[in-house]
Amino acid sequence: MVNVLNSPLYVLATCIAYLVNADTRTTFEEKAKLITIFGKHVSRNEMTHAELHGVMTDAFDFASKIDVDRFIAQITPKMPPGQRISIVINLYDAMLVDGQVAAGERVILNKFVGAFDLSRDTMRSIREIMMLKNDTSIFTDDNHPYNEPSYTLDIKLNINDDANGKPQLTDNVAGVKEKWKS
Repeated sequence: MVNVLNSPLYVLATCIAYLVNADTRTTFEEKAKLITIFGKHVSRNEMTHAELHGVMTDAFDFASKIDVDRFIAQITPKMPPGQRISIVINLYDAMLVDGQVAAGERVILNKFVGAFDLSRDTMRSIREIMMLKNDTSIFTDDNHPYNEPSYTLDIKLNINDDANGKPQLTDNVAGVKEKWKS
């Protein structure tokens, strides 16, 4: 087993492994979520299928042997804010992907949120977006609260540009490789 603490990608995989293990059963949706998150690295030839399998195996092995509180205490000081927020977003997404939130999953998520010291506004925005993304009953239930005419999604953005404070879609998105551009 490799030391998952040496790689931010392994840290992310291990965080998700703690969440998935929290309810002692792994659903098809949770497995698919993991493949979705990490499979792009295989598609980009950044790792092989065998290496991806190794990341997953090592992450779950580590999460089964090391207490989550100890793990969080070890990773938190080394992580930049963007990685902390990304972890929480991915944990929320993995938690909601199967349509059920287990009590153990909520406990694990709250441990990361508490250690990462994210603001209430940040957490409220993450929660709202992840619930909206994963709750497909919005398409099958006309009486769903998100289908109310008065529903709005209000998120505060930190914008630092010359567009008079209006969000702009640009070709320069950090970390995204756009293959469709000629």
